[in-house]
Amino acid sequence: MRLPSSKNPWLTSPTHTALVPINTTHVLSTTISGPLRTPTSPLLIFFTGAGAPSAVYTLLQRHLSPHIRCLFYDRAGYDHSTLPPQITQILCHDTARDLRILLRETGLEGPYLLAAHSFGGIAARTFLQTCSEGEVGGMLLFDTASELMLALFNHIPPRELEAVGKYVNLAALTHLKQEAGFSDAEWRYAIEATGRSSRALALEDTHASAHALALSRQIDNVAFGARPLTVVQCNIAGDYQVLYDEGVRLGGGTEEERGVAKKFIEGARVFHGQLARAQCGLSGDVEFTYFEHWGHDLPIRRPGVVVEMVRGLLKRMGVVERKGCGGGDSIGHNGLDDGKVDEEMIKESGGGRFPSPVMSFLG
Repeated sequence: MRLPSSKNPWLTSPTHTALVPINTTHVLSTTISGPLRTPTSPLLIFFTGAGAPSAVYTLLQRHLSPHIRCLFYDRAGYDHSTLPPQITQILCHDTARDLRILLRETGLEGPYLLAAHSFGGIAARTFLQTCSEGEVGGMLLFDTASELMLALFNHIPPRELEAVGKYVNLAALTHLKQEAGFSDAEWRYAIEATGRSSRALALEDTHASAHALALSRQIDNVAFGARPLTVVQCNIAGDYQVLYDEGVRLGGGTEEERGVAKKFIEGARVFHGQLARAQCGLSGDVEFTYFEHWGHDLPIRRPGVVVEMVRGLLKRMGVVERKGCGGGDSIGHNGLDDGKVDEEMIKESGGGRFPSPVMSFLG
């Protein structure tokens, strides 16, 4: 039974975290934070990359929360979200249905601002299919996968580049933890959460989901109409080059694998911009930004950049920011209050690594 609005913590608490039941089959770990909404202020819903639990983006939620009410959640099987029984495949159609139920159960009505990173773009746009035009007021696609991208490549990056880079710890090499500002506990928790998400990643059919989205012909039909859309491209080819160079230095990959990997990187450098810009066709009101000097992990490494993109999108939506209540300083990883970490929830990482966005998040 849904709580009255006055007693619903999703509507009245500066921050709230809970496992939300989806029918009777599974639960989704969900966190909300930020200024309490007026009837017209949007709720930002964030869609993570493939294999990336929301704990990976904990600093992003913390930075966004002073500016907009934010909903971060883990898809089925990610971190502490559970999987439906006897499931053998996860499609974005399923995740969109789950999110629709989650919003109904929590009483969180539109308008929504959809923000997505990496494969989260396919998930966000599939969810968009379930929404009426008035429900979603704006959308941010931050270096997201597209239908054509996943149609062209069986795996991103190719297995050959993975083989070349198998000895490379890209997060350590590029000082991601230090540059982003993760605490030791937040970093370890994100690694553990990623490990708990591995089965769901294996079940998530990213290519089938992208193909299903392609059949809807969103771009051909300008599905987002005249609503504000922001599309961001990062220099993922640069990420792949760093991975390749360090992998070769460490002796990774055969000559044949190195040749295939090198050709893929060359193609990414030439064609990624065309793939990214194709998404601009979704709306008649679009802004496109290319970050030449930043890679695919930019939302994690520099969350403030995403904040500025969201603030610009809010202005284009005609929304006045409401600051003060539910500031981001009160958000810890996975929505834990006061920025503190429950050490009972943190286990030794067993030598695990922080997930590399360029290796799995695109699908």
